[in-house]
Amino acid sequence: MSPSFSTQSPCSEATIYYGLSAQYQDQYEYLRSMKKYNLEMQCPKLKANDRLNFHVNVVSHSLDSNSVTHLNTLLHNYQEVSCKRFIQEGEDWIHSILFYPNFSSKTLEGLAKKILHEVYELFDFNQVFDSDLGNGVGDCVSHLFTLHLRIVVEK
Repeated sequence: MSPSFSTQSPCSEATIYYGLSAQYQDQYEYLRSMKKYNLEMQCPKLKANDRLNFHVNVVSHSLDSNSVTHLNTLLHNYQEVSCKRFIQEGEDWIHSILFYPNFSSKTLEGLAKKILHEVYELFDFNQVFDSDLGNGVGDCVSHLFTLHLRIVVEK
């Protein structure tokens, strides 16, 4: 996992790293590795009724005095949201899925902004913005897109 975001928490001197990946990226990489397919990875075009399924895993990483690594799961959940709701609520929705009492509001705000930005880069939301969000007009077929979010709190 690359350190996409790092912050010092004022109360606990912890550093937070996160990684966000979309399942479709893994599928493209697998097909490319077979060398039968020469695919250009494209961002999926989302519609208002498509859904995003977030797999969230927050772990604590620490070393004891004997240099033994300890990993503890702090939060593990799955949250599904419609693209319509995701666009309407944005950072507030991300705050709601990342609730962990030891995260300061400043830390949560920074994480939410970075994650929201990355989700917008992983997918093409233009059709959602262009659609009539108020009355749900549009294609009745919806798709589910899975995103894996792993956050490591290092002490």
